[in-house]
Amino acid sequence: MIELLLCAIQESQQPTWHNDIYPLMLSHCQECHDGHGAGPFELLTYESVSNRASFIVELLDAKLMPPWLPSQKGLPLQGERCMSEQQIELFKSWVSNGKLKGEGPEIIVCNEEPNTYKLSGQTNPQTPWIIPAESGIRWHEGVLDKRTFVLPIGNSGTVKANKVVYQTTAPQAVQMVGFVFDGSGQGVEVDNWDAEPGYEMMGDIGWVPSGVHGKIGPGSGGIHIPKGYYIEIPTESHLIAETHFRPTGKEEQLSSSVRIWETSESDARKLLPILTMIRRIVLEPEEQHAVEGESIQLEHDVDVVGITPRAGAECESMRLSATMPEGKEVILLDIQKWDPHYGETVFLESPVRLPMGSVITSRWVYNNSASNPRNPFNPSKNVDLARRTGIAHFILHSAAAESNDEEAILAWNLKLLRQRQRPTNNSNE
Repeated sequence: MIELLLCAIQESQQPTWHNDIYPLMLSHCQECHDGHGAGPFELLTYESVSNRASFIVELLDAKLMPPWLPSQKGLPLQGERCMSEQQIELFKSWVSNGKLKGEGPEIIVCNEEPNTYKLSGQTNPQTPWIIPAESGIRWHEGVLDKRTFVLPIGNSGTVKANKVVYQTTAPQAVQMVGFVFDGSGQGVEVDNWDAEPGYEMMGDIGWVPSGVHGKIGPGSGGIHIPKGYYIEIPTESHLIAETHFRPTGKEEQLSSSVRIWETSESDARKLLPILTMIRRIVLEPEEQHAVEGESIQLEHDVDVVGITPRAGAECESMRLSATMPEGKEVILLDIQKWDPHYGETVFLESPVRLPMGSVITSRWVYNNSASNPRNPFNPSKNVDLARRTGIAHFILHSAAAESNDEEAILAWNLKLLRQRQRPTNNSNE
């Protein structure tokens, strides 16, 4: 009797599916692996996780899953998907102790709130774009294929949006989507150049970079603006959706839709883009640890709410920091292993105030050698890339401390963009 009691006590101290592992799956894996998202299989039942337990341990040990790029050196972020070392050890302990199921009620996953969205738009579902079965030799050599789509919104006035939910018919193939709400009509004009749905170009609109209204990564599905803030959607807008995809080995039909919610907060503050960037990067074959970046000094007080990163596959790591007027440095975002597939917008757990005179410093480290597993060229070759809105950049989604400064901040940001068009970044021109 005593032996049976001791055995029962020991078993109760071991992790079980119901008490320990299922909550982990809900908080860290559900977004992609609910059976309908970007993940190739679901991970919300005991059987599915138990059958793949060894494979999951390998991915956790390699830090490949859950996909989350920012390191702990930056400021705390909302919605962090990465598992802590304690959580990883908990999962491994569950596996090594026999994957006990245990007892307990199933947690009910609530569906998204009722469809009370303000606006919506979609590509024509009757003429979807066909994702090829295999990646061909395209102008970007098939490294990270992209197609930009234009979704009509048709709003009769400006909208203060605090939530954007984006869905595609091929979630497992779509890697990342960058948003620009364009009221200028330029996106429609470019779209008309191509007879197929969408067009094979970046989603930048003039001086406005793709992602200025947010980016989503695999499975994230939407942009949720923190309470108290909003993004402004211009009148008669089209959503310019720069869509990155990876062929899955079979042809897939891709069409997209978007739903937009409007804030009900009368005192919500508008988010403005502040860009720090490098316009051009020049790399020799096999060049390693090439460091590029810039520093810009703020002319007004701002509150940084979120950050969107951008860089190509030749980039290995990046960091964004701010030095206050009194000399204190704050690391805003640190990514030590960059992957362009997961360059989504992140929001700070708490906004950070950067006073006038603060210096924002951006830094990118490039590796154009075979030691970079994401280098698109093997053997490596000369790289000479440039873009008006930055071949690499950070968008700081920021609110003016004083609303009267909004127009001045936008004008200052545009002025910097134009000034950077002079030859820079290792150019001898």
